[in-house]
Amino acid sequence: MIEKAQSVTAAGEPDGFVPPKAWRLETFPDGHTRLVISVPPAELGATHLALLETLAGPLGLRYVQLTDRASGQLPAPQGRVAMGLAKERVRAAMEARPTLLWSDGRHQLWLRGELGETVILDELGLLYASPDDPLFRDALAALGIPERTVATMDKRDYVRVSFVAEADAEEASLWQDLNMLKWK
Repeated sequence: MIEKAQSVTAAGEPDGFVPPKAWRLETFPDGHTRLVISVPPAELGATHLALLETLAGPLGLRYVQLTDRASGQLPAPQGRVAMGLAKERVRAAMEARPTLLWSDGRHQLWLRGELGETVILDELGLLYASPDDPLFRDALAALGIPERTVATMDKRDYVRVSFVAEADAEEASLWQDLNMLKWK
């Protein structure tokens, strides 16, 4: 399995760090809360899909492209959105594109439920669920992901993300299949 992101030394060599199973609570100055979730690469897809199931439908989807594999980092992120999607349709679209979503670091994927709850997958393979909600906590408990403060990928000094050629077609088909519109 190709890892979405890998912790490396300053010389770019893998340093042996494996993302742990853990989540932590973050509270912002305005009182907004979110859960930051880390899992090993082999568990990223199942964890992402389990969090999707907690969202109230219909769903909004935002794809934020940070890098074009062929041309490199984009000067500004390019977004695409789709609204009013059935949860089953989003789940099927995600399951059909495992390389893009869970092995390639070119993007972020934002899911938004009808009640404003969100699940974000970032380019490093971290998941963010907000606000702090018992449904999210229950889903994490069912997956055996404990609350604990440990080093996670976002705290590493050097991280290399993967860009997988096969994900190019998955990216284009995701945009087409879900009729995603360009959005800043």
